[in-house]
Amino acid sequence: MVLWNGIPMYAPLTPEYYAIPGAQRCVFRIMQDQGDTQAWNLYWLTKPETDNLLVRKEEWFNYYHSLSETQTEAFYEALDTEVSQRLTLASVVALAPREAIHLVANAQLEKTRFYHLYDGEAWRQTMMGRLFLAARLERDHLPPPTEQADVVWIDFHTRHHGLRNGTQHRPG
Repeated sequence: MVLWNGIPMYAPLTPEYYAIPGAQRCVFRIMQDQGDTQAWNLYWLTKPETDNLLVRKEEWFNYYHSLSETQTEAFYEALDTEVSQRLTLASVVALAPREAIHLVANAQLEKTRFYHLYDGEAWRQTMMGRLFLAARLERDHLPPPTEQADVVWIDFHTRHHGLRNGTQHRPG
């Protein structure tokens, strides 16, 4: 799992890599400067076209559209809104992707102004798809196991135990 400021980062890279050429105060540089991992996670979940900035920066204006000023205000308000089990949306997107998937699926996103200004339930579906992608990216970045170990199992009812290779032993 890639951590940024001690929080799982869903995107493959920090916001600085997505910064729009020539723009001194683009949203990506602001998030990078503030070290705002939760905002970055939510933004990356919300706007899939952001990934195009990694490969087509010189043509960003053809496919990338920033949030409006009103949407941006609502976006940051949404981070501070309780949406699931007394958790704010910022708390939810600070969790590992696999944990966040279950919470976002059932979150009360409609409590946020952003939900109503952006895409409603389509926003949730976009975030869910991106969370599954983040979980896959996380899995692909796990280091390979360094040691092989046999697994010991014990059946407490019959008092049998054994190793993964199927050897069984009775207590003596």
